[in-house]
Amino acid sequence: MLDAERAEVGIVTHAYDSHGIRARFTGRTAHTGPTPMEARQNALIAAARWLVAVDDLGWAEAAQDGKATAASLRAWPNRAGILSDFAEAVCDVRHPDPAAARVMRETMRRSLHAAAAHAGCTATIEDEWSWGGAIFDADLTELCRRHAAPYRWRDIASQAGHDAYHLSAHCPTAMIFTPCRNGITHNHEESCDPDDLAPGLAVLLNAVVERAVVA
Repeated sequence: MLDAERAEVGIVTHAYDSHGIRARFTGRTAHTGPTPMEARQNALIAAARWLVAVDDLGWAEAAQDGKATAASLRAWPNRAGILSDFAEAVCDVRHPDPAAARVMRETMRRSLHAAAAHAGCTATIEDEWSWGGAIFDADLTELCRRHAAPYRWRDIASQAGHDAYHLSAHCPTAMIFTPCRNGITHNHEESCDPDDLAPGLAVLLNAVVERAVVA
């Protein structure tokens, strides 16, 4: 968004509400040749069905800028000719509307157990997490806005996880974004020049100095 609008600085106002689940699927290992379809308990299939269901959920919410991600999958023994009796998968959902994010979380959880049942397996939630919302300090955010005034800037919401999310639970926190070429971030193709970073760094420096003087 910053790159597309040629904005030099993004002042982060809040974070998308995000929810994630790491789940374990348990089935029964067997040889693929003699095992009839109706007797199979393939944990890999259970996990795969959940991943697809979560991806479909993301597309259903895409028009409202909701996102659902099938993030990872591992299975055992994960070999040709053998049904897997164990699989682990991770998924997450995000939405700018907290209420919609909660609905997506519940849909993700229900689809987990439906996918397991369809494959004759069981599912266990091994880890679950949530973050986001109005977590940034209003005074610090306004301080950053003031120092962004000499530049082309805009308010922006954060959609990815950041260390600042964890800091905000312990101290007043603000966050500043700077543009990357073609908007690509968290990727080996991420690219920016010193000139792309300078305005954001100036905002950071001046905000820190003013805050230190006030403190």
